[in-house]
Amino acid sequence: MNRALLTAALIARNEEKFLGECLASLRNVADEVVVVDTGSTDQTRAIAAKAGAHVFELPWTGDFSAARNHALDRSTGQWILYIDADERVRLDSAGSLGAELSSSSHIGYQVLLYPLKGHTPYWSLRLFRKDPSIRFRGVIHENIWPALREFRARHGGEVGHSRIILDHEGYEANQDAKNARNLPLLLEYLRHEPDRVYCWCNLADIYMAMKQPEMAESAWQSALMVVRKRGARSPEDLLPYIGLIELGLKQGGDIRALYAEAVSLFPSSVQLEWLQVRILMRDGEFRQATVVLKRLVELGQSGDFDYRAAYDLRLFDVFAYDALATCHFRLGEYAESRRYYELAAQHQPDRLDFRAKRALCAQLELKVAGLSQAAQAL
Repeated sequence: MNRALLTAALIARNEEKFLGECLASLRNVADEVVVVDTGSTDQTRAIAAKAGAHVFELPWTGDFSAARNHALDRSTGQWILYIDADERVRLDSAGSLGAELSSSSHIGYQVLLYPLKGHTPYWSLRLFRKDPSIRFRGVIHENIWPALREFRARHGGEVGHSRIILDHEGYEANQDAKNARNLPLLLEYLRHEPDRVYCWCNLADIYMAMKQPEMAESAWQSALMVVRKRGARSPEDLLPYIGLIELGLKQGGDIRALYAEAVSLFPSSVQLEWLQVRILMRDGEFRQATVVLKRLVELGQSGDFDYRAAYDLRLFDVFAYDALATCHFRLGEYAESRRYYELAAQHQPDRLDFRAKRALCAQLELKVAGLSQAAQAL
């Protein structure tokens, strides 16, 4: 690979916990690493410099795109891999990178990103040609797609799928600090850019975390208005439907019409399959729910589902088996219920309730069998 064919561009602030492993994963992948530090008070800059990265400082202004674009301005590679400090390139996944970046027909690539342990990956645009016109947009939840689409409209070119795999390691269970930082940024940004569906939905999630469901519903409705006005165009346009349907389920509202609308736009969504199960079970339609649940199990076994979004792997096994067991129990089919509780317990052995429910099903099986024998004897 030629010198400076690929630059890995990062922004970082107080990332000493993760940065070293990220930079180590880039050692045989990127020809150049650029790190823009936005005000670290820990060892972030020292770790980056020791690893051979080019380190630049930029005071934080509350604008993620400004920081990202500063990194692009300092990059000399023909291609950019944008990556976060708490992500790393999976070992041995970059074997085809040289051939991918040598393609004259491609202007960008999506890579498979694993956002959380126990979740499926999803396609994320992380590789693109370096060009002054290709810049991030948005002060928060910055996006490179609009600029790349405009570049493609002018110059042509394809956006392909790379074999590179990224793993995200930095998930924090408590999001209070992040939410406190993002809330004012989102409110101000949406005043000027009210068509950002993802930002409305992130705002809704923050309100839900703050136990303000009315504010969350308003934010999801604002996102839904954008989707309905312009038409669904991307996976994020499903988010307001998911949020409003889940809220409706919690509050006991009538969400079947909204669900039908969502399915018409996103017929292959695993999330909507799971919501259909919850709607059917809520309404006592247990037989129909088992059909959908068995399809989810089959999807998990085949891996033949939409990778434009990430899914909790438990939807395909332990959650599905638990729901199947419940449905069969409510249908009085105790042998099938016991079998699915057994499968659920195998996938999550720490759930003692699965064992207890399995034992109850076994007792009910014997009771039903005894009553049947007694009836036949009469």
